[in-house]
Amino acid sequence: MERTSPHTPLTSKENKAVRYLVSLSDPKARKKEKAFLIEGIKMVEEALRDNLGVKQVIAAPSLTQHYGKGILKLAEHRSVEILWISERLLGSISDSKTPQPVMATVGMREHSEEALLAHSAGLIVIAHQLQDPGNLGTIIRTAEAVGASGVAITPHTVDPYNGKAVRGSMGSILRVPVVRIQNEHDFVRTCRERGFQAAALVLNGRETPFELDLTVPTVIMLGQESSGLMAGELAGFDHRIRIPMAETIDSLNVAISAAVFLYEAMRQRMRR
Repeated sequence: MERTSPHTPLTSKENKAVRYLVSLSDPKARKKEKAFLIEGIKMVEEALRDNLGVKQVIAAPSLTQHYGKGILKLAEHRSVEILWISERLLGSISDSKTPQPVMATVGMREHSEEALLAHSAGLIVIAHQLQDPGNLGTIIRTAEAVGASGVAITPHTVDPYNGKAVRGSMGSILRVPVVRIQNEHDFVRTCRERGFQAAALVLNGRETPFELDLTVPTVIMLGQESSGLMAGELAGFDHRIRIPMAETIDSLNVAISAAVFLYEAMRQRMRR
């Protein structure tokens, strides 16, 4: 790697290292390289401190100010290389409206369906064809907050390593098992064979989360923001769950609905 420093940062978009960073905005490149970008002082510092697979730190010169010294020390301690680039160049790579002076490349962790099924929490979220990366990131964050097993993602769901999804997860994507599944029906069938009850969040469900015993192993499926879950996608589910709302409201954001369900599961389990 070309030697850089706070005094001699890279300034050209044509530099090979910079082109690589730019390429990680493409989900195909992320999948091929098994790497993605994280941004911000707090997230990069946490990833370094907890040894969560940081491959390279990308820093702008202003990181040398007092709030960035912890990152520089951690990178040195972890023997992680630092690529210094100009503030302007970092801003052009970032997709954040107000970029902070540090990013990092992180290796994707591989998780299996079996890891989700065997997790002691016994609480799995299926994100089915969600399109908004902010919603997916928030759901991943909420899954960590309630101690869930992890999140299963069906085909045609937005990439969980999209920059907005990563920021929405506030770093939880680095810790929560996120598993891509090929077919939701096959996965739900396997869950039921392993003793899970299968529930789906729908607008016209017959039950609410508050009427369901969520202390037992549970898999909950969430549908696409605009259309929810279609009738054909509900085959094999034990429970169709609605979130109760005032008559003046006809629906809730999918991430909020997921949070209501997951926190009810947490509440019930804390009372055991």
